[in-house]
Amino acid sequence: MDARADAPGGAPVAAAENEAESMPLHEEQSAHGHLDTCPSCRLNFHSREPRLLPCLHSFCKKCLPSPSRHLSGAELPRSLVDGCMEVDVVDNVFVKDSAEAPSSTVERMVQLCMTCDDNTEAAGFCVECVEYLCATCVEAHQRVKFTKDHTIRQKTDVSQEVHGVSTQRPMFCDIHKQETLKLFCETCDQLTCRDCQLVKHKDHNYQFLEDAFKNHKQHMETMTQQLQEKKKLIEDVSTSINNGLLQVDQNRTSVHDEIKKSICSLILEINKKGRLLVNQLEAVTKDHESVLRKQQEDIGYLSRHLDHVINFTKWATAKNGGTALLYCKRLILFQIGNLLRAKCSTSFIPQSTVRFQCRSSYWASNIDLGKMGIKML
Repeated sequence: MDARADAPGGAPVAAAENEAESMPLHEEQSAHGHLDTCPSCRLNFHSREPRLLPCLHSFCKKCLPSPSRHLSGAELPRSLVDGCMEVDVVDNVFVKDSAEAPSSTVERMVQLCMTCDDNTEAAGFCVECVEYLCATCVEAHQRVKFTKDHTIRQKTDVSQEVHGVSTQRPMFCDIHKQETLKLFCETCDQLTCRDCQLVKHKDHNYQFLEDAFKNHKQHMETMTQQLQEKKKLIEDVSTSINNGLLQVDQNRTSVHDEIKKSICSLILEINKKGRLLVNQLEAVTKDHESVLRKQQEDIGYLSRHLDHVINFTKWATAKNGGTALLYCKRLILFQIGNLLRAKCSTSFIPQSTVRFQCRSSYWASNIDLGKMGIKML
């Protein structure tokens, strides 16, 4: 029979678990850049088996992609996509093995057992293991040889200081299940139990856990200080790059304005040259036009006088009697003679045509607005 069915208030416990796994952390934010929150599902790592990647990003086990599943950079940090190997993924003991504050209001009211998988409400707290235990696990804890001497407190008596404090739980050897990892093998750079250090790591350099912790902590703090200095350098470089981007934008705007001014100056010069050509055209065609208009005026007068003489002569010859005709004969013949002797030929009309030879190909290939020059600062 399912233990959850027998447990009092089993349904509320299950509901509390579901809420704990599905409720995003909106109110409580980590003071260390959300290091206690999965970047994929945005849930707190509490009771979600967090995994630490070589890039130092953490994911809960459910969100960690399988080797066959491909996720884009929008879903996971770029460093994970770019080469974190699955074999290098380890448990995030900073979160997993610490007594954490519950991540939701319901979890604060209902604390589940951290030892069994029955989702039973916790009844006690083991000080040495730093774990909440249900009533069944408390009895088992007090019967087992290796844990019977542990101090068990009632859940209601657990100090509020336990919540939110990274109190590390003991880690046990994978080979010698009952041995805690109390030593640190400097040769192999790993935690070991007493038996492993005597056998598998015989003659290796090692330190006790407390001493190794102090030494390596100090070393890491020193290196972290170096990283802080490197961060300042990176910030300075970033500031220089931003200033460079601003300078590039300002320089581009300035040169763009200069180019526009150069183009405007060239357009003005082209307009001047164009006006000169138009003025030359006006001067040349005006002289030609004046000659033609004078000839048009002369030929018009000649044509009208010719019509008059023709009409008068026809009128005079049509009269009966010769006295009048003979009396005016000398005048009539004088006008006819003058008209016949008048020069009238198209060869006297000035023939000229103005042509414009555009040299666009020449100036298009020879025009020089200026050259770009790059000055390295």
